Amino acid sequence: MKLHLLRHAKTNQISPTGKDFDRELLPRAFEQSAELKRYLQDHPIAPKHILCSSAVRTRQTWATIEDLFPGVSIVFVDDLYLASSDEMLKIINELQSPEDILLIGHNEGISELASELSAAFILLKTCGLVSLEFPFESSAMVSKETGVLVGSFRLG
Repeated sequence: MKLHLLRHAKTNQISPTGKDFDRELLPRAFEQSAELKRYLQDHPIAPKHILCSSAVRTRQTWATIEDLFPGVSIVFVDDLYLASSDEMLKIINELQSPEDILLIGHNEGISELASELSAAFILLKTCGLVSLEFPFESSAMVSKETGVLVGSFRLG
């Protein structure tokens, strides 16, 4: 099974409401997302489950690529907002999926998760994506240092 980790695209530093949760994408983010979309068209992934932080910036990032994944179930997960790597791993494990997963989240947690799962230093830039492959039949078994990096876009 494969796990794809996507950091949201570039955002404003402040939001109209003053809340971090409500920060929106910058114009540059849409350029990044278009580059990501071209990458995914050339290097397709096939997640059957999409887990996305419910923050505005992750929802907007998802909206720029969602047409690449028709019919795929997406769940907006409040607990992914600024989640730690351990919190994200718990959500992945609890899904208990035999199918590929795309998780859209935030730094620092998402880069830390990628690093911990692969046993290599990985820094995801905004709109960065890594694909990790695991020798398991279920996401319930995904654990630290068991993933192999099989693809990446915009690493730091």
